[in-house]
Order: sequence, then structure tokens, then C-alpha cells
Amino acid sequence: MKESPSPAEAAVDSFLRRHQVSGDAVLAVLLAVPLGLVSFGLLRASGSPLSLRLFAGAGLLVLHGCVVARRLRPLTAYGLAAAAMLLLVLLPPLHDPSGAYYPAVLLPSSLVFGLLIYTVSSRLDLLPGLACLAVALTGVVLVLARFWDPASWGGSSGGYDLVAWRIGLSAGLVAVTACLWSLGRLSRVRALFLAELRAKAERAETDRARERAEAARAERDRISREMHDVVSHSLAVMVSQAEGGRLSGPGSPGAAVFATIAGVGRDALRDMRGLLGVLRADGGTAPQPGLGDLSDLLDHVRTTGVRVAVQEVGDARPLRPAVDLTAYRVIQEGLTNVIKHAGPVAAADLTLAWRPDGLHITIKDDGAGPAEAEAGVGLAGMRERLSMVGGTLEAGGRPGAGFELSAAVPYEPRSLPSSGS
Repeated sequence: MKESPSPAEAAVDSFLRRHQVSGDAVLAVLLAVPLGLVSFGLLRASGSPLSLRLFAGAGLLVLHGCVVARRLRPLTAYGLAAAAMLLLVLLPPLHDPSGAYYPAVLLPSSLVFGLLIYTVSSRLDLLPGLACLAVALTGVVLVLARFWDPASWGGSSGGYDLVAWRIGLSAGLVAVTACLWSLGRLSRVRALFLAELRAKAERAETDRARERAEAARAERDRISREMHDVVSHSLAVMVSQAEGGRLSGPGSPGAAVFATIAGVGRDALRDMRGLLGVLRADGGTAPQPGLGDLSDLLDHVRTTGVRVAVQEVGDARPLRPAVDLTAYRVIQEGLTNVIKHAGPVAAADLTLAWRPDGLHITIKDDGAGPAEAEAGVGLAGMRERLSMVGGTLEAGGRPGAGFELSAAVPYEPRSLPSSGS
């Protein structure tokens, strides 16, 4: 597995991406030190006419200068460098103080053109890149024509040596040019591939965020419907008590008050049930479950093959309907996640700890745990539900293997949604 880059490497890469011209200027200087100094030293020591040396020096300066703009203006830089190379190929041979002749294109700075071939191939699309390759191969032909007969520029010639020279020179120049161009294309394909991977990762993250938002919104809708059930239940109790108070003393002054309370409660209950019928897809008014229905839930989970061990710590106490429903839903969702992600042969431990500050629910399993995206969507709904009553949720992988979910549910709901909204 490839290690992640060090902070220093990441900083350098970030600088080079944000400051292309500055980075290429530094590269131009680094290339000019070994190549440019040697090339200009040979020109200075040459016994060739001054005009010839000036033309050659100008071509070398253009080559080194094109390195600075190679990524900012790749096509322009390549065109100027190709023109400079053409000038060096067409210039008459230079000669050193010892009288030996050599073409100007053999000066070390000519190697810079290979970097520009790589750059233009890695920065341009395929068709412009092929056009640049054709220009480079045309230059290779011109160089071969210039070097074909060593005697024409002062080199030695001979029968077998001349044939070997021509074959080696042709194969070498074509191979180097093709390799540099191919490496550039490979770099471009890799850059495009990484860009596509980054785009896919961003789209996936956007999709996960949307799924989490949709899960939270669905959970809020579900909580809203269930809270209407809870309020309806409370209204029904209020009406029943008011009726009892009215009937216990029909002639008392408070009987009219009780009658008014009962009438308002009935109206509110009727409106609440009508609204609940609109909110629910099935229009049903089935009672909502609570911890009293936990045994049925555990039996259902065990039928799937999951082994569930239940431990209760502390003295149980009655819960408000909203809190009771929330505690049940958290356990239901947690055990459902065990079935989905831990596998049918997993084992789970459910602990209900009745503490002074509230009911603490812990569910542990020995399975692999949910994937990050799946866990994010499922946990978002539970957090949304717990936040409605002031509870909290913590979840994550256990050391070694398994997954652990811990929820704290206060005995009294700390915040309730407005029924008028």
C-alpha cells in the first residue's frame, strides 16, 4: 500500500500547482547551471566567427527561456523552442581552439528540447499533441540529414563505422523522441484519471450528504407523526378526566368548566386525528410502541438468527409517552442495524441502565459494522429522533471487531416540536 505523502511533499506539490511560472523559473535556472554554463563556455572558447556564436547563443537563450513558460503557454513555448532548434541545426559547424568541428545542435543546452516535447504532450489534447510529435520527428529528419555524412561537418567517416553511425543515430533519435512524447501522454492520461476520481469522490460525498439530509427529513416526518399520536393520547386522557370531573358533581359550579375542558379537548382530539390521517400514508391510528413492547421486538430479532442478550441495570421507572417511544425506536433501529450489517449469526448485547439523569441504552455486536456511508444515514435518523427529546447518541467501531451504539435518553423530554407548525 502506498504511503501518503509527507507534509513537506504535499506543500511542494501545492506550491508548484499554484505557482506554475515560479516553479518553472526555478527549473529553468537548475537546467541552465549544468547545461547552459557548459554550452556558453564552449561558445566563448570557440574560434568560430562572432556572428555565428551570437546566433547560436541566441538559440540557446530561447531554449532555456521557453522552460519558464512551458506550462503556462505550452504550445507557444514549444513553437519557439522548435524554431531555436531549427536555427541550431542549420548553422554552420562550430570549431574549438584545437580545430575540431561540431554542429551547434550538439551543444548540451539542446537537451532542453526533450523536456518541452514531454511538456507539450502532457498538456495538450491528442490531436495537437500528435501535431507537435510530427514537428519533432521532422526535426529528427533534419538532424539526421545534417549528421548523415560526418565528413560534411568535420567528423570522421569510414565504411562499417559510417553504417553503424547512421543506424544508431536514426534509432536513437527516433526512440528518444517517441519515448518522451509517450511519457507525456501517459502523464496526461494519469492526470485526467485522477481528476475523474476526484470528481467521482465529490459526487459521492454530495450524494451521501443528500442521503443523510433525506434520512433526517424522513425521520423528522416520522417523529412528527408519532408526536401527534402522543399528543392525541394525552388529549384523550384529558377529556376522560374532565368528563369524570363533570359527572362526579353535575350540579357543582365546576361542572361547566369541566364540560368546557372536555369539549375543547374533543375538538382538539378530532383535529389532531384528522391531521394525523393526512400525515400518515395509510391513514391509520395504531397505537405507538414503547419499552413495554420490547419483548416482541427481541423475539422478532432472534428469529433472524441474531443472538441478543439483555441486561437491565437499576430500577425501571415509567416514562413519558414521547420518551418511551424514542427509547423503543432507538433500540429497534440499533438492532435492525445489527441484522443488516453484523450478519445473521452475530451476537448482540443490549443494556438498559436506569440512571439518575436518564435511561442509557447500549447495544454492542461482534460483527463487521456498517459501512461509513450506510452508518451515516442510519445514525442521522436516530440522532434526529433523540434531539427531539434532548437525548444524545454515540456510535462507532469497537476495538478488534464489532460496533457499539450508546444513547442517553432523559426521563423528561427537554424539547418538543410545536404542534401548530
